[in-house]
Amino acid sequence: MEYKFGAVLSFEDLHKGLTAESLDDFRDAVSEVVRSRALQTDEKLVQLASLAAKTQAYTPCSPEANRAIEQGILCLMGEPGRPFHFRYIAPDFARLLTHGSEFLELAPAKDLYDAVEILLTAYNYVPDHALLPVALGRIDLLLEPYIGTVPEPTARRLLASLWRLVDRLHPSGFVNANLGPQETKAGRLLLETDRDVQTVTNTTFFYDPEKTPRGFALEAVRTALELSKPYFFNYPLMRRDWGPNVTVGSCLNSMLVGGGVYTLVRLNLRRLAEESRGSVDEFVEQAIPAYAKLQVEVINSRVRYLVEDLGFLESSFLVREGVLQRDRFTAYAGVVGLAQAAQILLERDGRTDVRYGLDAESNALGQRITLRLAAELKRYPAVHCDGSNGRVAFHAQVGIQNDIGTTPGVRIPVMQEPDLYDHIEVEGRQHEALDGGVSTILVFEPTARENPEAVLNIIEGALRSGVRGLSVGCADSEYVRVTGYLVRRSDIDGARTERQHRHDTDAIVADLVANQPQFFNRRVRSV
Repeated sequence: MEYKFGAVLSFEDLHKGLTAESLDDFRDAVSEVVRSRALQTDEKLVQLASLAAKTQAYTPCSPEANRAIEQGILCLMGEPGRPFHFRYIAPDFARLLTHGSEFLELAPAKDLYDAVEILLTAYNYVPDHALLPVALGRIDLLLEPYIGTVPEPTARRLLASLWRLVDRLHPSGFVNANLGPQETKAGRLLLETDRDVQTVTNTTFFYDPEKTPRGFALEAVRTALELSKPYFFNYPLMRRDWGPNVTVGSCLNSMLVGGGVYTLVRLNLRRLAEESRGSVDEFVEQAIPAYAKLQVEVINSRVRYLVEDLGFLESSFLVREGVLQRDRFTAYAGVVGLAQAAQILLERDGRTDVRYGLDAESNALGQRITLRLAAELKRYPAVHCDGSNGRVAFHAQVGIQNDIGTTPGVRIPVMQEPDLYDHIEVEGRQHEALDGGVSTILVFEPTARENPEAVLNIIEGALRSGVRGLSVGCADSEYVRVTGYLVRRSDIDGARTERQHRHDTDAIVADLVANQPQFFNRRVRSV
């Protein structure tokens, strides 16, 4: 379970000073973590660190920005008022493999044994979200130079061990490895061993319909129909926006190799529509511009603190050894609740018969909101965000535990999905603006495993229509994607009983499903 310390010390407490009563609440929260039987010791340490960090006042912002945070219109995604580490980091692991590390006392890799050892060691020294290596790198390209240094049966055993150890040492659905777009021996072996080992470690397949060999893509489809991974990533589109050094971490979050994401502040469009009270035109022409400006203001305040006060970029061995470079970082402006915002606004105008995803008027309004928000966010300079041309990256955020009645990102609500091709077309039109990452989720009948060619045709069509990221899986799979998290059904059942769980995302998804059980009831597609 996650201890929601924001309910213990209020926003007002942190700005006006702690009272004796709020300090007692803090002690109770610490005691609750220490005495928990559902948390393992390392999880208790992370929770205690989070509690301590949340006693710090928020970074300086205008009264209007602070009010937006209080109202839940802007959300800090569980980050403390003054964060003590970057949100996501994507080290240049290729540099470690070829140069070694003085700090880690590792020589350059000579064979596959060395390469696996270096990666497993380096993954333990990535100080980002929950102290996890959310971006494992483009792992097939990293290992391809070494794959021929050992016999193939040995390579298979080493790669299986790599998958298994990543899952055991960093058990989280936030952890993400990249494959493709070109076919490599390492890539094929990684897909095959991933099907054998079966972990919740996320994977993303960089797919270029024009250049990725069809046989290689079919291997990725077969894996996805078993494990609900990898994601299929629109490589031509993302390369256009980020260049060849693009990589993916966590829940389909785009960033640059050797850089990362300082912070993630999201805008809840449902809450904004509820609070704005105005017409559709007033919402789009007045509320969106005003709150986009506040969103960037909060992001800049947090980035200044992270870069200028904490000094990580001056003190870390990762920077000193060239594994991270400060000109490759960005920050995320996230968004959730588009579907609910469109419905609230149209109902206010007397249109009670419309639903986003199911009628042209709602769909057009959704696209109008997304494009306007994207344009407004790009108007304002983002400090220290050289990795995205001095502007924030726009990201469709996948949701958190207390998002009751709020659909992730720009998705059509679960159980409200239209026919397959309409679903792809409606969400795909939204994806163009979301350079930071966005995905659509499709679930197929189990018989789809007998026809991976048809599923690949659907994936290709979706990517050609503008979809940036696509998740596919089968309805009977033990592995299921809930919003953006990859989990096992049996683990969710365990998390509900509050027994100790191995993957940190189990508790998050258990809460999400408890509040919104429809996430397990997506429309099942036939092929």
